[in-house]
Amino acid sequence: MKIDIISDVVCPWCYIGKKNLEAAMAQRPDIDFEVQWFPYQLHPEAPLEGYNYRQSIESKYGEARIEMMFAQITQVGRASGIEFNLSGIERGANTLKAHRLLDFAFQNGGLDVQNKLSEALFNAYFCDIRDVGSIDELCAIAADVGLDSAEVNTYLNSDEDLDKIEKQINFARQQGVSGVPSFSLDGKFILSGGQQPEVFLSAIDRLAAQTDSEAAPACTPDSCP
Repeated sequence: MKIDIISDVVCPWCYIGKKNLEAAMAQRPDIDFEVQWFPYQLHPEAPLEGYNYRQSIESKYGEARIEMMFAQITQVGRASGIEFNLSGIERGANTLKAHRLLDFAFQNGGLDVQNKLSEALFNAYFCDIRDVGSIDELCAIAADVGLDSAEVNTYLNSDEDLDKIEKQINFARQQGVSGVPSFSLDGKFILSGGQQPEVFLSAIDRLAAQTDSEAAPACTPDSCP
């Protein structure tokens, strides 16, 4: 079963959705899953060098609302096996280079390496508080999943595949994607947001049936820290 995920590596609900999808897939070991990641940018306006994360979100939502959002995401994340450290994030990231790296991983290592990299990027940003907009950090993260850091460094310091990634992001928006994560199962069943494992499991089991899923939290440019 082919599962395409449109995501941004600085979206906490994308990380939660990933973990919950994996929990569902683990309950169907007889199905051969192929998971591929596609890009989306929640904050395309972010400077390439990054920005003051806390200052930016507090000016947008206010301190009280941010604390409530952090508490909710942390609680839901813990239930999915993620130990978020949202209050520790100091530097927000422009994710264009991270998306290029995910595509590089697919081209040079296939789906398995791309999926390992997606996990590494989410964990780096949300748990280890690393700057996923930094080429140096991205090279180190890439090396951790078996990619050649020198090749990655050369790639990210060039404009190779930049147009391709920007076109994929624009295509997602043209297709009506306004928030992430978005999951496409064999192109027949679409789920959005950080759904629970049972929702994914139901979709997997009833792939041929076109049904509406209940709304679940998702990140949009105006609703996510």
